Amino acid sequence: MTISRNAVWLSALFVTALLLLAVSLSPPAGRAEEQTRALLNPVVNFLGDLTRPIANLVLHAGDVDNLSSENALLRLEVETLTSELATLREQQQTATAIVSLLASAQENSPDPIVASVLVRDSAPGRSEMLIDKGAANGIRLGQAVIGPGGTLIGLIIDVKESHAWIQLLTANKSAIAVVAQSSRTQGALVGTGTTLQLELVERGRDIAIDDILITSSLGGRLPSGLLAGRVTSVESEPQDLFEVISVEPLSDYQRIEHVLILTNFHSPNRALEEPR
Repeated sequence: MTISRNAVWLSALFVTALLLLAVSLSPPAGRAEEQTRALLNPVVNFLGDLTRPIANLVLHAGDVDNLSSENALLRLEVETLTSELATLREQQQTATAIVSLLASAQENSPDPIVASVLVRDSAPGRSEMLIDKGAANGIRLGQAVIGPGGTLIGLIIDVKESHAWIQLLTANKSAIAVVAQSSRTQGALVGTGTTLQLELVERGRDIAIDDILITSSLGGRLPSGLLAGRVTSVESEPQDLFEVISVEPLSDYQRIEHVLILTNFHSPNRALEEPR
């Protein structure tokens, strides 16, 4: 009974298969298949586009890891090169500043000393700088100190073995003899603690705004001809004996990083030899 039932099922399946084969070969069946395919293609394409990024991510997961590692290495190389470039620029700026200082001092000292600024003391009235050269390098009291552009910025007032202090022209105790470059009017360039004034110039003397002041050999404290300042204002009252003259330094003291010390000339003034 079981065998006959199986035979019936097999016969039925066989007949059904023949019928389906016959139907599939007929023209209406082909058209139906084409219509079904046309209806399903958009759905299939949409599902394919939707799942393609996920499939690519799964297939190329190893490549993504490799790219991330390569990007990290490239970032590290860029940072290293950027640091090296900054170092080279700093070295170039330092070299340029030193060459400029040496060129400006050729006429005033055959063997100048280049020093770096370590500390700026901006306490009221002091206006001093600490440099990294001292007695072991040939620094002596009273030597003139040159800044950018060959401008006198101060004098050595204290010397240790490996470092020294500069008193800037703007310090309260600073006073040097100068002369106006154009009119040759002489005066004393005095520090106020923050800026400069030209004193002992009689009223009516030939001096004007923008006149350049240079050092005078009067008194023997400094070599002559060093740039010292520029006149910014000239005022006086009828009852005044002297002009009131404001002067600005020719260098920005707050931005100076390197200085030049003139070693062939230092002040014979014994007051400078007193310890700080």
